[in-house]
Amino acid sequence: MIYASLWYLLIGFLLGNGMPHFLFGSAGKIFRTPFGRESSPRMNISWGLFNFILATVLVWWRLSAQSPELYDLVFLFVGFWLAVIMFGISLRRFISDKTNL
Repeated sequence: MIYASLWYLLIGFLLGNGMPHFLFGSAGKIFRTPFGRESSPRMNISWGLFNFILATVLVWWRLSAQSPELYDLVFLFVGFWLAVIMFGISLRRFISDKTNL
C-alpha cells in the first residue's frame, strides 16, 4: 500500500537528515538546526540522534504492522537520498560563517 510506503519515505528522510547534524556535531562544528542558524555541536548531536531514534521507532512500528515489501524499501532509499541530495545542493546555506570547511 502507498500509505505504508510513505512512512518508509519519511524514515529514509529522517535517517538522511540526521546524518549531517550528527557528523557536524561530532566534529565540533557549528551547524544549523531547526533551533537556530548557529547551533552548538551538542545541539547538532542531539538533533541527529533525535532523527535516528524517531526513524528507529517508526521502523519498529511499521515492522510490527507488516513486513516491508520491496517497494517500501525503494521508498526508504528514495527518502534517504532525497535528504542527502537536498543537503548537498544547499550546503552553503546551512553552514555558519563560523564553520571552517
